[in-house]
Amino acid sequence: MPAYPHKKQKTIIYEQAPSGYINIEKWEPPFLPVEGGYGFMGVLAEDSKTGELQCHCCGKWYELLSSHVFATHKMKVGEYQQKYGLLMSTALKSKRIRLMQSALMVELQKKGLMNVGNKKNRNGKRYGFTKKNEQAANRKGNKKALESQNKYGVCDLQIINKIIFLSKELGKTPSLVDIKKKYGGGLITIMHSRYGSYVKYCRNHLKMDPLFSRHNPRTKKDGQKHLLEIGRKSIETGNPVVLKKLLSVCEQKNVYKYFGSFLKYKKQLLEKVN
Repeated sequence: MPAYPHKKQKTIIYEQAPSGYINIEKWEPPFLPVEGGYGFMGVLAEDSKTGELQCHCCGKWYELLSSHVFATHKMKVGEYQQKYGLLMSTALKSKRIRLMQSALMVELQKKGLMNVGNKKNRNGKRYGFTKKNEQAANRKGNKKALESQNKYGVCDLQIINKIIFLSKELGKTPSLVDIKKKYGGGLITIMHSRYGSYVKYCRNHLKMDPLFSRHNPRTKKDGQKHLLEIGRKSIETGNPVVLKKLLSVCEQKNVYKYFGSFLKYKKQLLEKVN
């Protein structure tokens, strides 16, 4: 997670940090807290002043976190990264140490002391890093870590926060069209692949009544339930069991769509009322 100097840093207040702030790059809070540990899932907390990293297990701060994790908590780096939702490419060491190692590696490559890759120095020796990395997560069939979701603001908590913020801004449950205008179509694709549908997501995660439209149509079961509820309320206000008296023009069309005929709708409606 810690960034190199050419990246603009963004910080948030973090009381556990020595300086009171940690760097989060361009990532979007809120983050999921670690259960039974410290910090956040998918976030390697880097103190804004010292550059030290927080251990998710004990909450202490170190420049070389990888050594501490192995010596104290008996965990390999890969195990630690997987447990706390970090990418395999996220180094458990401070920016200062990484820059020192990076400078050393570049120097060794230029001198031809690392004979890997396809580049050649003046002596004709190959150096650099090889392509087609077989250790990449997507080539091993592993799911991407929670850290990658935090990076693009699409972890479960961040999606909930976005929809709630938009609903308060609009004063209603956002439709898919509203979400696309505000956050883009990518967020809609993620919600459908992760939760099945926007309707299920609203009901199961947000506890909101979903807003239906041509872009987000009702299922047959939802349509029937909706029309029966409208009809029941209409009868309670004194309207006779007549199609034009019970429902609007738009809803009348849906009676034939979801029930097949008014007689079938009327039968179920009277059963519901009685």
